[in-house]
Amino acid sequence: MKIVLVLLFAAAVAAATTSPNVFEDQQYPLEHYETLLQTAPEGRNFLINTLIRQLLEFLRNLISNGNDLFGIPPLDPLKIENLHLEIPAGLINLKLNLTDALVTGIGAFKAHRTHLDTSDISFDIDISVPELKISAGSYQLDGDLLTAIPIYGDGGAEFIITDFRFKAKLFLKQSDDGKSAILDRIENLTFEIPKFKSNITGAIGGGDIDKIVDAVLEEVIIGYVNRFRGAISKIANMAVIAILNPILEQLDTWRWIAMILPRA
Repeated sequence: MKIVLVLLFAAAVAAATTSPNVFEDQQYPLEHYETLLQTAPEGRNFLINTLIRQLLEFLRNLISNGNDLFGIPPLDPLKIENLHLEIPAGLINLKLNLTDALVTGIGAFKAHRTHLDTSDISFDIDISVPELKISAGSYQLDGDLLTAIPIYGDGGAEFIITDFRFKAKLFLKQSDDGKSAILDRIENLTFEIPKFKSNITGAIGGGDIDKIVDAVLEEVIIGYVNRFRGAISKIANMAVIAILNPILEQLDTWRWIAMILPRA
């Protein structure tokens, strides 16, 4: 779930530069696009595509360099001091704790779909990351199989998620002061983890046992994520809105949205 939060967090604040005027480094001033909308029927589509391209450029820049204004560090590699995962899967129960973890590969994301619907001010996104690598300085694993056979380990760990993909529909609204575009709600948030590879050392007795535990982890984690995807998405949904709106309220973005809204 933390990976989902990181990616959504980055996507929503991608437009944040060192100034509250999000698009101040556009090639042309705001007035140029206003004139274009008035004189050319295709101007609205051009502006929408321009804003989306600008958003993706800011997103890549944010991931690579962070943002000092909001205290956001670079997100690739992403440093996580402690990550705890508990999986009560019935036949297999696991508690996994990672210390000093690094997540790499976020910056290589691919945008498969980015569609802004001006009729309801919503933004469809479909983004994938070809490979996410999570390496931990150390891990602690504790659990059991059939509540009788212990599974435990303590050592180094590396996990590789291939073709991670998430989709969501973000609904925007105008802030109370009229200056900012903020999140109203998020719908249809879902994600996929089709491939998960575990590579740990120090499980029980090591050696071949490591490979057995790796196989167990791969099977259980994929199954658990797929089974509880809806619940995980709901938690991520609420967290993203609560975290992002205070930041989005500082940005002068609504005037850009207002230009492309249908005229009454």
